[in-house]
Amino acid sequence: MNSEPPTGDELNSMLVTMKQNVLERTTASPRRKRNRTLGLGLGLAALLAIGGGSGALALGMLPSPFQASAPATPTSTPTPTPTVTRTATPRPTPTVAPVVAPVPSAPIDCATLASGVRMDLFIPSPLQGRVDLLMPTDASLSEYGVLGCEWGSTEQPYSRVDLSVASGREAGLTAVDGLVAGGAQRTGAGDASAMTCTEQGCQATVVSGTWWVEFRTSDVDATSGTVSVETRAANTTAALTSLVSRLDGLSPAPSWTRPDSSWAQVDDCAALTPAVPLGEIVGAPRLEGPRELQNEYPSGIVLAADRTLQCYWASPSVEGASISEIGDVTATLSAGSGWAVDAVDSMSQLERSPVTVAGAEKAEYVCIHDEGSSCYVNVLTDGSWLQVRTGNTYEADLQGKLVAAAEAIVATRPAS
Repeated sequence: MNSEPPTGDELNSMLVTMKQNVLERTTASPRRKRNRTLGLGLGLAALLAIGGGSGALALGMLPSPFQASAPATPTSTPTPTPTVTRTATPRPTPTVAPVVAPVPSAPIDCATLASGVRMDLFIPSPLQGRVDLLMPTDASLSEYGVLGCEWGSTEQPYSRVDLSVASGREAGLTAVDGLVAGGAQRTGAGDASAMTCTEQGCQATVVSGTWWVEFRTSDVDATSGTVSVETRAANTTAALTSLVSRLDGLSPAPSWTRPDSSWAQVDDCAALTPAVPLGEIVGAPRLEGPRELQNEYPSGIVLAADRTLQCYWASPSVEGASISEIGDVTATLSAGSGWAVDAVDSMSQLERSPVTVAGAEKAEYVCIHDEGSSCYVNVLTDGSWLQVRTGNTYEADLQGKLVAAAEAIVATRPAS
């Protein structure tokens, strides 16, 4: 067995796997939930925050305008001047402007922002990782202008630091007040802040000027019990002070304008319900729903930024139920986030292939396998991102059934 700690791409792969495991626990049906190992409710949904590093994606063709023909040269033959019939000047073919991917509101990179923070005080052997785009919620965070950063430990797979920055003073102040009302302590960092710590880590929020920062640490089984809560709190307060000092004087980037889409009219799960029960479509007649799904432990920034509609179908818990039957389906819609479909993470452990979904502009089938598994269909439909997924099933024709489910949900699209 290789005992060397993971680095580089291997560490990035590990972080993506951790993120996927968190997503599976967030949406798992009651009969499939596993015990949590992270201990803290540290706002795990904020693992979805991304750094906005994806390039702009052109979602339409850009043909060149037609060129008008040159007028004919009259001959020198002495004949009566012919009557010239005017022809309409060809109009240029209209072009479709490319949709430019959003960028973080904070004009600073993660390494520079955290250069004054000793990450080794929070996790052993820290190494900065890459924040990936996997879910429509990631797109919402990017569109809100969130700068997402994360560090993993090369020694402890579940020890990590997550940092999110957004421009949103008023929303941040509201979040701080809510945390204090819930028992969090105020710190001396920034204009307002709140922090909660245990022996396994801290979660903290600070507002300074226009900037709203969330800083979360989780040190599971690494130095738990050897570092006091008071020491962790002092280290976290120092980190918050350093972070806001790096942001001082920076002006936020312009906010991102979301393209129009007919899907913007959809605001509840009833509107995404196919004409034929979804359970019949995927061969799992016991599926019930849909019900709207919420992130289990959302951070304040996730609550402010996440515009997705998540609809959940699940089978009731039955003793001895077959693992070959689909036990749950989640459909997540992010209206206007079509730019992100081609930017979905391409880490090597993701199995992905293009598929055809009737009524959609394009689609792909993606699977990730680790302790559990999750497979989904990403769909580009009228400038929006629809993801239909399930997890921990061994259905033989899973791809075909998820494609059929996606087609049925795409068919609910409102008229433009």
